[in-house]
Order: sequence, then C-alpha cells, then structure tokens
Amino acid sequence: MLIAEPRVIRLLQFVIYVTLLSASGSVIFAAPDKLEDVLGHSLVAILGAFIGFGSLLGALAVLPGIWWLERAGIIAIFTGLAMYVAVTVTLGTSLLGISFTICFMLTFVQRFLEIRKFQLAPKLA
Repeated sequence: MLIAEPRVIRLLQFVIYVTLLSASGSVIFAAPDKLEDVLGHSLVAILGAFIGFGSLLGALAVLPGIWWLERAGIIAIFTGLAMYVAVTVTLGTSLLGISFTICFMLTFVQRFLEIRKFQLAPKLA
C-alpha cells in the first residue's frame, strides 16, 4: 500500500529507472570506444552521470509518487539520452539504434506530461 496508484505502471517505471541506473554505470566505467573517441572520457562520464543521477531520482520518487522529484530525474535522463543521440548521429551508427533511443526518450516525455501539473501523487482518503 506504500506504492501510489496505478501500481503496475509505477512498478514498470521503477524497473526502467533501475535498468537505466545499471546501464549508466556501464557507460561510466566501461564506455564504448567510439563514444570515448568522439567525446573523450570526461564527457562520456558526464553523459553517464546525467542518466545515472536522473535514474536514481526517478527510482526514489516513482513508487511513493513524489512527482516533482521524478520530473527532475526525467529531465536529467532526457539530457543524457539527447547527448547520446547527438553523438550516435555524428558517428553515423545504425538508424535502428537511433530510432530506438528516440522512442525511449518519447516515453519519458509522455511520463513528464502525465505528472507535470502536480507535486505529489493524490492520496486515497
């Protein structure tokens, strides 16, 4: 009962945030060589930090419904993913990978639009 309604959506979003958090760790500590060639190690670490910090905020906020904190996390995640898309477009990598990342970003836009007007999830009386 500590998870705000709708619980299934919150749990799925939590899994997404935790997965992104682990992915950001791999970006920070074992970045792909092509990314480091374009950005250098420090900017790749910053890209991973944006995604990791946003994922941590989102994971902490989504279950109890602290939407102002989740919005901050979504903005950080979106910034990191936008940096990633910019680099992959520059590298000329596969269109499928770029399209997949953009679609993933759009899910965060949808989530942001769902919670943009409220500070906290409504409680049942």
